[in-house]
Amino acid sequence: MNLQKILSLTVSLVVLSAWSIKLNQPSMFRGGNSTNMSEEFATYGLDDSTMIIVGICKVCLAIALLLGALKYSNLIRPAAAVMALFMTGAVYFHISIGDGLVPTLPAASMLLICLVLSFYPNISWSKG
Repeated sequence: MNLQKILSLTVSLVVLSAWSIKLNQPSMFRGGNSTNMSEEFATYGLDDSTMIIVGICKVCLAIALLLGALKYSNLIRPAAAVMALFMTGAVYFHISIGDGLVPTLPAASMLLICLVLSFYPNISWSKG
């Protein structure tokens, strides 16, 4: 398995986890003092409708990255590019409310990975 697939799977699984299993669970990575995704979006001044739209988009992009990693590699670059836009927004909102490094780190890491996938689509392990 090449690095491109590993990075695509990483973003896909992290995003799918955040928007399904962990949607209503507290986390040290949530913005402000929020304990679930709805409270987090409210902390950023966004309503539940925005949360639902963002969630649907991110889940669709995560599925595209998953499919790209497993079979359709041509999906990786465009899905990663659009996901990078969403992650830029996530980093912005964390910074805008004064979140520290810990809550901002996952979004920033996903942003960095998505940028790598967007600009270096054929990234692979170097051979020694």
